[in-house]
Amino acid sequence: MKAYTFLFASLLLAACGGEKPTDTGRDAKAVEMAGRITDMENKLFNDTVYDQRNAQALLDVYKAYVTTFPADTLAPEYLFRAAGLASKAMGDPEQGVKLYDRVIANYPDWERLPDARFLKALTLDTELGRKGEAEQAYKEVIKRHPDHPFASDAARMIEFLRFTDEELIQHLQRQQQEVQ
Repeated sequence: MKAYTFLFASLLLAACGGEKPTDTGRDAKAVEMAGRITDMENKLFNDTVYDQRNAQALLDVYKAYVTTFPADTLAPEYLFRAAGLASKAMGDPEQGVKLYDRVIANYPDWERLPDARFLKALTLDTELGRKGEAEQAYKEVIKRHPDHPFASDAARMIEFLRFTDEELIQHLQRQQQEVQ
């Protein structure tokens, strides 16, 4: 299930993309720092071997950017990326949830807020096993973003909360057989 979660999160991040740093109306220091972040991301994600130290450095720079430029349009994106990096790549889902919470609390109008809410719920569910909190977080996705594709995904995830990983696999296999 964790492999599925990591794959899902990776595909989500790739599919949704992210805001690219531009210098239009941006402070020179912000542009410089955003360029540094891009270089660090390229190095970390293009290396064939995972480097924990580089991942931690990138996480620190993401958080420093948000602290230094909290009103910048890239701040919620970098905080979101920090949450995913902490949770998935660095194996610290507690920190990931806290960072998703910061995105939700500090950037309520951010266009990718449904993504942050859903990934918080998914992290609570699959990485931390906190089913009750996960259910509430999934319900929050449905309540606040009823027309977003993640609302139906959240409803399905709530349905799956009652299963163990083995039971879920069996359930999905039965559904697959019924379709065929």
